[in-house]
Amino acid sequence: MPKATKEQTVTAVNNVLEQAHQIDNLKEIAIDNLVTEVMSDPGLSCMDFSPRVLTQICKITNMNPEDLDTKTYRQGANLPAVFADGTFVNILMKGDPSGLNHNFNILVSGEMTYLIQTFIKHSVRIVRSFESGDFIKHWHNLSDNDNWVASYSALFGVEPKNVVEDLPNKTWLEEQYVTQ
Repeated sequence: MPKATKEQTVTAVNNVLEQAHQIDNLKEIAIDNLVTEVMSDPGLSCMDFSPRVLTQICKITNMNPEDLDTKTYRQGANLPAVFADGTFVNILMKGDPSGLNHNFNILVSGEMTYLIQTFIKHSVRIVRSFESGDFIKHWHNLSDNDNWVASYSALFGVEPKNVVEDLPNKTWLEEQYVTQ
């Protein structure tokens, strides 16, 4: 599992943002630290951004990406209740409607969890910080029929109704792939 520092995470994020600027012709963006209000370019998909940040973390920490462990959780069953300090994780969420699917990274540092993301067609804060217990609560709620909408908004800064026209009456989330 990648162990990373805040500084290494900032470097990885900025490397990917620079690549997006140079290769994908997206606007030039950089973050100074993980406590930032910097917004993403809505042209950068989370499905491209987050795996690229994970790859950068592996390069920076001299970890072979093939040594990463990915676990699949159906309907949120048995999701981890905690991540160790310094853990860098990639989380891919899939369900129906697929417009709500999201791929993001987290870094756990002390009592804080930093959620690192972009969101296609939406400008979002690239880094959102949470007390680790609050992150875990919201993350687990995504598999909950009652609280998923509020937790989706709290975690990602995007209202689900602004992503898809018709919200499902039940939870949309079917699987999560957690790579660490």
